Amino acid sequence: MYEHVATWDAVSVGMTLDKILGIGTDSKGRVYATAGAGDKAVLVFDPAGKIVDSWGHGFVDKHGLRVIDDKAWVTDRERHVVMQFTLDGRLLLTLGTDGKSGLGENQFNKPSDVAIGPSGDIYISDGYGNSRVMRFDADGRFKQSWGTKGKGPGQFNLVHNIAIDKEGRVYIADRENGRVQIFDADGKFLDQWRHLGKVFGLYVDQKMRVYTTDGESNNVYVVDERGQVLSKFGRTGDGPGEFEMAHSITLDKKGNVYVAEGDGMRIQVFAPRE
Repeated sequence: MYEHVATWDAVSVGMTLDKILGIGTDSKGRVYATAGAGDKAVLVFDPAGKIVDSWGHGFVDKHGLRVIDDKAWVTDRERHVVMQFTLDGRLLLTLGTDGKSGLGENQFNKPSDVAIGPSGDIYISDGYGNSRVMRFDADGRFKQSWGTKGKGPGQFNLVHNIAIDKEGRVYIADRENGRVQIFDADGKFLDQWRHLGKVFGLYVDQKMRVYTTDGESNNVYVVDERGQVLSKFGRTGDGPGEFEMAHSITLDKKGNVYVAEGDGMRIQVFAPRE
């Protein structure tokens, strides 16, 4: 069970927020979200919800944000790039060809999200224009891709979010097909879950629990590694524990759950209650 403990919105933080499509947490419990605009597009919150930093890098249409090993990754759909930053916003790596979409080994078409495997390999959900997963080594060299447009195993209709568990399994939010698809590290299809609604957001914790958001029904699901539902909460609305497009989800080290709302333009925080 999860209990609503806080809402971070324009009123509580004292500034206008943008649609919040990506969210992540660092090792110190700070929360990073694509909630701002312009050169301050990434907002950094302390654990109490106070904005303590902001930065940007010419984002045009920011979407996914992940914090992995205390590096921030942001996808920009319109620029067709995926960027890695230090936690204070210094650009370290860019994947993709800036401003140019395509199907090449260093091209995306509206990429949506990023995940890092246990080996350090970088996986990109590519995404809104293409229907594939791209895999690079830790230095950004292309290794493989898989996926086409469709409804069958290994096919996608909007590759929206991507997450990887500690054993290297790759989970894909195949949003418009209303399922999670699961692959091994090399892209071999393993399983699919069709009982979690229209899956927008994905997160996998160290206990192999998978957290998903359904941005249409505004439910949050917590399932085990077999897809069995352990907990479910949320509904459509603007009150505590309700969502207006539950878009992305992440956890901190204490197990607190952070849900980023697209249309609601806020972050809600939930604490586990056994």
